Amino acid sequence: MNRFDRVILKVFLYELPIILLYFISISIFGLEAAAQRNSYAKVWYDFGGCFVFGSWMVVSLCLSMRLTVSASCREKVLAKLTFLKERDEREVLLTGQAAKNTMLTTLAILLFLFCLSCFQISIYQVPPGQAVDGKSRVLSLGLQFDFINSTTKKPPQTDGTLEKENLVSYTALPLSSSSVIIGLIGWQIVSYNYLMRRAMK
Repeated sequence: MNRFDRVILKVFLYELPIILLYFISISIFGLEAAAQRNSYAKVWYDFGGCFVFGSWMVVSLCLSMRLTVSASCREKVLAKLTFLKERDEREVLLTGQAAKNTMLTTLAILLFLFCLSCFQISIYQVPPGQAVDGKSRVLSLGLQFDFINSTTKKPPQTDGTLEKENLVSYTALPLSSSSVIIGLIGWQIVSYNYLMRRAMK
């Protein structure tokens, strides 16, 4: 790891407590409202938002790109993050097996999440005049796949001038993309260490 990598890693780690303190002061102490009344609070609010948070965002992007393109940086940083240790040939072999099993289980989870994000299920209550064989409830199954997020809202489904009553509806994965990504990162670390410890026993 070269000097530039060490610098951005230290800045990333050292600014984390300041970022946490900044967001705690905003949420708990109402810093945003206090900044409009108090000049000292305004200085802290502006300093934290513009300088600390802004510089941390830039450093985070630089660190992410370096981890992507630099093998030595990945080896130093991510190995410590995942508690990866290879002290002899046996541990190298066990590491490969644990990494393989983690990759396969992660792939299975991704396939499951992909299905949940594409499938659409809805149950509607239709007017009595549109009931089929006396059954007024309709099950609707759909499949949706988009390359980009769309912010346009679909109009409610109607039959003529009468609107269907939506009883149960599942249209997408209820988790945000940020939640899914951080969950998969945590899963990778926990799964690898669990499989490694089990193999060591």
